[in-house]
Amino acid sequence: MTTNIVVSWLNKFDSKYIRFNTETQSTLNSLSIKNSGVSLYINNFDLSFVKILWHRRGRLRHIPNMITNKNNKQLNFYLKKEEDSLIKSIELYFKSKIKYIGSYIKEVENYKMYHLIEAQKCQLKIPNSIITTSKKELLTFYQRFNKIITKDIRYPFNLKTNKHNLSSKGTFVINLDMFDNLNDNFAPVFAQELIDKVFEIRVFIFEETLYSMAIFSQNNPKTKIDFRNYDDELPNRAVPFLLPNEISKNIIQFTKKIGLNTGSIDLIYSTKNEFIFLEINPMGQFDWVSKNCNYYIEKEIAIKLSSYEN
Repeated sequence: MTTNIVVSWLNKFDSKYIRFNTETQSTLNSLSIKNSGVSLYINNFDLSFVKILWHRRGRLRHIPNMITNKNNKQLNFYLKKEEDSLIKSIELYFKSKIKYIGSYIKEVENYKMYHLIEAQKCQLKIPNSIITTSKKELLTFYQRFNKIITKDIRYPFNLKTNKHNLSSKGTFVINLDMFDNLNDNFAPVFAQELIDKVFEIRVFIFEETLYSMAIFSQNNPKTKIDFRNYDDELPNRAVPFLLPNEISKNIIQFTKKIGLNTGSIDLIYSTKNEFIFLEINPMGQFDWVSKNCNYYIEKEIAIKLSSYEN
């Protein structure tokens, strides 16, 4: 587990920390709000002395029977919505008080359309994109670019019944034959021009430090459209990559604009010698980048976290 490696480095540096795991029980004892101030206790720890908080895929997890009732989905949904509001409130409180890296709010509210809009404002090139409910509009978009792809707007689709299990295919190419089965109007569809690429780039950002890796996915039909269609038998070659200063500055400007100080960004380098922004994942997977490029990102994170102790 990636976080375990960061913790090992924290131990080596004799840093003081408290770790709460999503996988185990993390109980809110109390959030006390008075005119004299605010106090927060989780797992009986007083968090008023915390100077820095690194959020990574975290949330509260109370006693299972309190939040899980297999026979009452409506109750479960209600309790999770209440917990969601609580976690967001705690994050906003901490952000006004201490150094806060990562974001539960951004993890659950990861809006691709907004990110594309803000990326192009920061001089990052993006694929021409459209969201439409019209077959006519989608066909016009297809005819303009000839090669287009589609992907989920936000959440992967997953529907299980007694007879079927339907799930999203991920990113895939739209061909002309597919239009024959479309109604004139449908639920919103997200489509983008398919840009021919030389290679893909994964960038992990931690505050203002960028760790970039080039991924040569073009020679494998399985990963040619999207390297995340991983091929374990024939993995893509991945090597360290140095982004041009201008692109790095634009990325940092973009992350500040959307209020993120860590995450993983996907770019492509096109056959027209352009860097194209695709999307950002606020959860920020970095284990693959760290190991393939010998960046020792876990150590660098531990160093930065430890630097805020004093």
